[in-house]
This record gives sequence, structure tokens and C-alpha cells, in this order.
Amino acid sequence: MKKLISLMAIIPTFLEVCILPLASTPEGINIQQIQEISAFKSNTAVEALAQPITVRLLGENIAGSGVIIYQVESDYFVLTCAHVIDSDREGKFVVLTSDGKEYTAQKDSRFNFRDIDLAVVKFSTNNQYPVAVVSDNFNLSLGEEVYVTGFPNYEQKSVNYIPTIDLGIKPYNFTKGKVIHVLNLPLEKGYKIGMSNDIEVGMSGGPVLNQDGELVGIIGRTKYGFGGLDAYRFSDGSQPSEELVEEFFVASWAIPIPKLNLLQ
Repeated sequence: MKKLISLMAIIPTFLEVCILPLASTPEGINIQQIQEISAFKSNTAVEALAQPITVRLLGENIAGSGVIIYQVESDYFVLTCAHVIDSDREGKFVVLTSDGKEYTAQKDSRFNFRDIDLAVVKFSTNNQYPVAVVSDNFNLSLGEEVYVTGFPNYEQKSVNYIPTIDLGIKPYNFTKGKVIHVLNLPLEKGYKIGMSNDIEVGMSGGPVLNQDGELVGIIGRTKYGFGGLDAYRFSDGSQPSEELVEEFFVASWAIPIPKLNLLQ
């Protein structure tokens, strides 16, 4: 078995502040340095940056979203939620990129996020795609504007909801909202950021971006989640008060990228 080495040595721009204590990868991977991108302040500019880094994941009994986080030669790595892909027994998927192309992909089991609701999927192509830029400022503030992108599994037509699985990337959705919760103690699976953004089923795994268009988290839970009180249990097993659960219930939830190193 090849000796495992820290990702800190090979992806410092992205993982030294977020995934390192939870993820490792074999020797031989030489991650290319992520290029710096200037600040994007308007919705239009952020959306222009967000769309090409957001992908759709489809497989047997699964449909979700993801974000391209880095590239190694012809290999692209997509960060998504573990719950998006865990129900697929084969571990093989189709990645739909922003140009409508489809690529065969599979879960990269070399990455271990323990009990955090994250996973990495890899696909290969000689086509060029941009990768997400991770913010240097990881302190999200209450009231801060954030943006989420992804692919809803259903769209409303009159009074009915129509599946979008056969529509490829057409259902792409870009939502604007604000941070309304920043928890000191995360909910189970690493969820710490509560947002006002309207998130639909199928957008799980999509990127959360700040006003500069930089990656700050991964969305994974919609408002009004299933499971009642138990859906909002803290990571230490404790239960928030009913009053607090009512506040949590009306928020969409994300895993903050920089806080992953605190969740061991």
C-alpha cells in the first residue's frame, strides 16, 4: 500500500485551512496551484464566475450538485455532499459541466472526511474548466451576503412539480441570501452556516460563495428539513431548544470550508 501523505503539502491554496485534518491522498498527486481571480462585487459578476465551476451529478437513484475545486492535468476533482452520492451502490456517476458535456465520474475513496457530509468525485477530460477560488477570509458574519448555485431536481409548472433529471444543466439555479446563523457548535455532519437562501432538493453539494465569488462552504440542507427536532441535533448529541429549532427550521444549511479542521 502506498504511503499516505498530507494534502497540505500538495494543495496549500485550498486544503491547508479546511480539509487537511480530515482528508488524505496517496503520493504522486501534484496539484496545480489555483490561479488568483480578482474580486467580484455584483450579482452578475459572481454568477458569471459561479456557473462554470458548478456541476450536476447524476447516477442511479441520485441527483445533486458539486463544485470543481482543483485540477491535476486531465483530472478534475469535484467537492460535493456525501449524502448526494452515498446511495449509489456502484459509486459511478455522470458529471454534467456548464457547457452541457457529460463525463463519467466516480467517488474518490482516497479522501476521508469522517463524519462530515462531504465527498470528492473525480472525472477526466482534456477540456479546460475553471476551478473554485477559496476565500482568504474565512470569518463569515451575520448579515453577510452569500450566493448558492446548483441544480434543482424539480421545477414548478403551474400547480405541478416536474422532474428535471432529463433536462441536463437547464435547471441551473443561482440564489442570493444572507447569513442568519453562524454556530459555535455545529449540527451533525458539520453544518454550521444557516442562510436565508432558498435552496431546493438537488442543489445539495453546490458551492456557497461570498460577495467576491470565492468559495466559503458547501450547501447540503434545505429549509424545513425532514426529521423534525432530530434533524437539528448538535454534533455532540445534544438537542437545541424548541425555540432554537424553530429558528433553524427556516434556514438553509451549509458546511463552512474553513471550519472543517475543527471537526475531528
